[in-house]
Formats: sequence, structure tokens, C-alpha cells
Amino acid sequence: MPLEEFNRIDEEYFKTILEDDFVFEGAIKIPDSLIVKGKIKGKLESNSLVVIGPDSIIDADITSKQLQCYGKINGNLTIEDEVYFHSPSVINGDITTNLITVEKGCKINGKIRMLTE
Repeated sequence: MPLEEFNRIDEEYFKTILEDDFVFEGAIKIPDSLIVKGKIKGKLESNSLVVIGPDSIIDADITSKQLQCYGKINGNLTIEDEVYFHSPSVINGDITTNLITVEKGCKINGKIRMLTE
């Protein structure tokens, strides 16, 4: 099911798409929306929506306005507005956000801190 949902995302609305063969180590800072289908190690920052694909492995701390995850993240997440974990996402790290949705089947190994407005 997660792959079907991921495949229905209209990529036309995203400024940047990092494809399956994308492998990067370091820091990425991007002002716009982003889909990650590959692998990142280091740090990822966005002022918009970040979508992590079902085959992605992210070994990085992520800071963004919104996050949708279909894959695996090893790192701490600081999400300003909303984070949505689609099954079978795996998160190894702490999460700080205003709103969180976790589908049945996801695994979170870390602390969750809810921001107050």
C-alpha cells in the first residue's frame, strides 16, 4: 500500500526530486519542496515539504516545515508543522513537531516532543 500511495504523488508540484540512484554525504539546505528517493547521510534542511520515498535510507537529521515518510530515517527530526509516517516507515531518532500521524505498522525508536504554540 505505501508504494501505491507514494506513486500517486504528483511530482509536478515539487521543485526538487532526488532520484533512486542519488547518494549524498554532507549537508543539503533547500528552500522548496523535495522528494528523496535515494540515500542521504549528514543533514537535510527545507523550508517546505520533504517526502522520503519507500526505498530511501536517510542517515541524517532533518529540519523542515512538513515531512511525509515512506522509508527509513536514522536521525533526529525537527518538523515545524506536521509529520506523517506511512506504514512501514522506520524512524530511529527523536521527533519534535506540532502534529504527528503514525500509521499502523510504523516503528519509532526515540522520543517524541510536541511543540506548543
